[in-house]
Amino acid sequence: MIRRRTLLSSALAAGAALGLAACGSEGADDAASTSAGSDGDVLSQVTFGGEPGAEPTVSFTAPLSFTSTASRIVTPGDGDAIGERDMLALQTMLVNAADGSTLQSSWQGAPASYLAVNGEGTDKDTAAFLQSATIGSRIAMLGSVRSQSGASYDVIQVSDIVSKALTRAEGAPQPVPEGMPAFTLADDGAPALSGTPDMAVPDTTAQAVTIVGTGAETAAGDALAMHYTGWKLSDGTQFDSSWARGAPFGFTLGQGQVITGWDESLVGKTVGSQVLLVIPPAEAYGGQDNELAEETLIFVADILGATAPAGS
Repeated sequence: MIRRRTLLSSALAAGAALGLAACGSEGADDAASTSAGSDGDVLSQVTFGGEPGAEPTVSFTAPLSFTSTASRIVTPGDGDAIGERDMLALQTMLVNAADGSTLQSSWQGAPASYLAVNGEGTDKDTAAFLQSATIGSRIAMLGSVRSQSGASYDVIQVSDIVSKALTRAEGAPQPVPEGMPAFTLADDGAPALSGTPDMAVPDTTAQAVTIVGTGAETAAGDALAMHYTGWKLSDGTQFDSSWARGAPFGFTLGQGQVITGWDESLVGKTVGSQVLLVIPPAEAYGGQDNELAEETLIFVADILGATAPAGS
């Protein structure tokens, strides 16, 4: 894995990673749908407001107590349906159920996030709930988060489903520069090395854009959605692949959540691009207690989406 740690640099874990209960009935009003389960009615005690796209308002009589998760479509969107393989861009607010205070909000500068509908950290009930919504929907969920200091909070998570990420890199193909590892792409876009690589270890990360996308330019602080495969330069062995796991990977750029070779090289690229990276140990896992600590790493990475915090 390229991830350095699983928590955001901000105070709390990514709210979108909560394991949440499934949605039950459909509807079209301000209380559009409420999840099945013993705590589904708890969300009926919460009043949600705020204009579409603006920071939500959340009102209830504190403390709000619950013992299981629940989900609700607050406002249905008018965008595309959501499928089981989609990667969703979310703007999210986390409200402390104990006292109504805002713990974290991407409308106040906390990171946005990406969530794979059937990815790591999403249970089947959450996936079913998400597929009952549409792009543009505002959703609410009950759950819990843990801070980096270890404190646990019961929360109401309110998220706007902003958009879907691409499913693979899209744009103008470019040749792999001479001397860098060659690779091929499967019909679905998954990369494979063309034999054992023959390249000297670079002093710093070597990079090449092999597909030039036409989307927005990435910046530090953006949530990125990525598909990637990684190999060892030493022998061409594959050590990790989001393609193999069947779901893209999301992280916040420039926050130390991933290795330096990613954090620095992916700034200023356009969405839809594919990037070839050859990362020496000093900008990968060098000096860490990691089986890849001495390895130079090759990545082919597709930039599927980039979303800045709503408050930026």
